[in-house]
Amino acid sequence: MINVYEELGDTSRRQILAELRAGHRNVSEICEATDLKQPNVSNHLARMRARGIVRATKSGRQVYYSLATPEIEAIVNSVFTQPELRAADVHLGELAKEYARAAVQGDEQTCSEIMDAAFRAQVSLIEIYEDLLAPAMTMVGNWWKVEAIDEAQEHMASAVTERMLARTSQIMGPMRRHGRVALLGCAPNSWHVIGLRMIGDYLRLHGWRTLFLGANVPVKSFITTVRNHRPTLVLLSCAAEESAADTEALLKELVRVRDRRQPYTIGVGGAMVNQDPARFLSAGADFAAKDLRSFATEHLPNMDARSAEQENAASRN
Repeated sequence: MINVYEELGDTSRRQILAELRAGHRNVSEICEATDLKQPNVSNHLARMRARGIVRATKSGRQVYYSLATPEIEAIVNSVFTQPELRAADVHLGELAKEYARAAVQGDEQTCSEIMDAAFRAQVSLIEIYEDLLAPAMTMVGNWWKVEAIDEAQEHMASAVTERMLARTSQIMGPMRRHGRVALLGCAPNSWHVIGLRMIGDYLRLHGWRTLFLGANVPVKSFITTVRNHRPTLVLLSCAAEESAADTEALLKELVRVRDRRQPYTIGVGGAMVNQDPARFLSAGADFAAKDLRSFATEHLPNMDARSAEQENAASRN
């Protein structure tokens, strides 16, 4: 997994990216400005080009390099204009409160700045999702339940957070794909998808091809998509009692259509699942993940190990 901030942590690449802030540069110009040797500069540029951090444009015989996207340009500029941060300087609990207050007001700029502060401090993706965004959205949900905010503000906070998740894709790029496919979605009457999207992002950044169906998917459509795409992993989210029965029905149908030619793993998570995991395991789920952290540290390594064994066995036959 490639993090733009991690690339900036390397002294030579940091010098190169600092020079590209001023505009297009060729290798000779970068060497002159940074005092780095030409082979060193070329190697770093090749690495960052492969990771989508810089792009190359040919003009005659010269190749000029620049920052690849406006989002990456904003990240690089923020590093050189904001004070340096360490993980110890960032208090995610306080940031979560600040983020929640900004999100319900639709203050996307403040939410972006909070995310940037965490990324600049090299806080891990799991910590950002689990210890910043998830608690912030829990606060938003609690405020809505006690009518401290209205439904429009709750929806606005969710929309802002989904855009923050999408923005993360501009900061972090995926590993080399390994061919495994994850299909993620919710049964009918299940509407809460942010936690599921976080897991989808984590899988994508670890080389999985992720297919995100979103909320309230009819069972027939869900099963058709499974048959068409033949996933390695199917993940469902169930956050509320009103969607529990439909989630159980979808789980049973997923088990019914699963066969040896398509032996996908079925996982489930969400607030309702955490209250009664046995209910969903008995309906057919292979595992119940409490949150992203438990999924990443417990369930995903087991699946990766099994898939590697299967792939090795297939290559020997």
